[in-house]
Amino acid sequence: MRRPRIEGVDLARGLALLGMIATHVFAAVDDNGAPTAATIVAAGRSAASFAMIAGVSLALISGRQRPLEGRELAAMRTGIVVRAVVIGAIGLAIGFSDDVDIILPYYAVLFLLAIPLLRLRPRVLVRIAIALAIIAPLLNTAMIFAGLPRPDDNPTFTTLFTDPVGLFQVLFLTGYYPVLAYLAYLCVGLAIGRCDLSSALVARRLLVGGIALVVLAWAIALPLLYGLGGIHTLTAAGDFNSDPASSYLLWDGDDLDPISSWWWLALPASHSTSWIDMINTIGSAMAVIGGSLLVVRVPLIARLLRPITVAGTMALTIYTAHVLVLATGVLDDEPGLLYLLLIVGGCVFALLWRRFVGQGPLERLVAELSGRARHAVLTARPAERRA
Repeated sequence: MRRPRIEGVDLARGLALLGMIATHVFAAVDDNGAPTAATIVAAGRSAASFAMIAGVSLALISGRQRPLEGRELAAMRTGIVVRAVVIGAIGLAIGFSDDVDIILPYYAVLFLLAIPLLRLRPRVLVRIAIALAIIAPLLNTAMIFAGLPRPDDNPTFTTLFTDPVGLFQVLFLTGYYPVLAYLAYLCVGLAIGRCDLSSALVARRLLVGGIALVVLAWAIALPLLYGLGGIHTLTAAGDFNSDPASSYLLWDGDDLDPISSWWWLALPASHSTSWIDMINTIGSAMAVIGGSLLVVRVPLIARLLRPITVAGTMALTIYTAHVLVLATGVLDDEPGLLYLLLIVGGCVFALLWRRFVGQGPLERLVAELSGRARHAVLTARPAERRA
C-alpha cells in the first residue's frame, strides 16, 4: 500500500524551487554593488535545500523509519539507478543553456552515491555529513591553489562523450554544485527522512537547529574576516569593481573568481564551498524543512500555500521548463515581471495538471521507468542452484 505524501516536504521543495528560479532571474548584486534580495534569501540556500530534500525523499521511498531489506531494497536501488540516469539525461539535454548553472547532472550523481547509504542509521549519516563538510571545502580550496578554473559551460552529452575525465572533475570538484560537498546535504536529508516527520517536535528541532547553525556560521565568519583581517587579505588578492565587503565576498560566490588564500574557507558567500558556507547552507536547508513541516500543520496556511506545495511535487518539470524559458531571452530587461510570470505560470500549471492529469509529466516519466526497473527485480525468479 502506497503511503501518503508528506505535505511539508513538498512545500519545502516548492520553496526551494521558487528560490532557485529567483537566483536565475535576478542579478546577484544591484547597480550599487549591494546584494539583491534574491541573493540574500536564496543564493546557495535553494540548491542546498534541493539536495537535502532529495535525501529526505530517498529516505521516504526506501522505507522511512524502517529501511527496506532484501529483495525490496535491491529493487529500490535499481529504481534509483534508473531515476539517476533519467534525471542526468534531462540535465545534459538542457545543458546548452548559458543562463543557468544546471544542477540536474550533479543531482543524478548524488542519487547514485546515495545507494550504499540507504541502510545507514541517522547518526552514521550525520557523521558522514560532518566529515564531508570538513573535507570538501579543503579539497575545493586546494583546487583553487592548483589553478583549476570553474567551468564556463554546463555539462552536456558532448562533454560526456568527448571529455569524460573533465566531466568527472567538474561534477565532483570544480563545478558550481560539487558532488563531494553536496553529498553532505544529501546525508543530512537521509537522516532527517529516517525520523518521524509527522512529529511537531522533530519539525521544531529542525527549525531551531537550522537557525542556530546559520547564526553560528555568521558568528564565526564576521570576527574572522573583520576582526582578524581576512577580508583585507581577500580584497587585496581579488579584482573587484564594487565594494567586496558588502557584495561579492560576503554574498556572491557564484560570480566570484576563486582567490588563492586559505581565508577563502571563512567566506559565507554562496557557492564558495567554504566551511562557513557549508554550515550556513546546511542550517538554512534544515530550517526550511522544519518550518515547512510546521506551517502545513495549520489548515488555513496549508491551503494558502497549496499552489507552492503542488509545484513542489512537479519540481523537475517546472525547473526544466524555466530553464527553457530563460534560454529564449524573453523579458531579460524585466526580471520582476519575468519572475512573476514564471512562478505564477508554474503554480497554475501544477494545480491544473495535478487536478486533471495527476503526476507531473517529467515526474511521471521518471516514476514509470524506475518503477518498471523495480518491478523487474521484484518479479525476477531466483537463479536455480547448481546440483
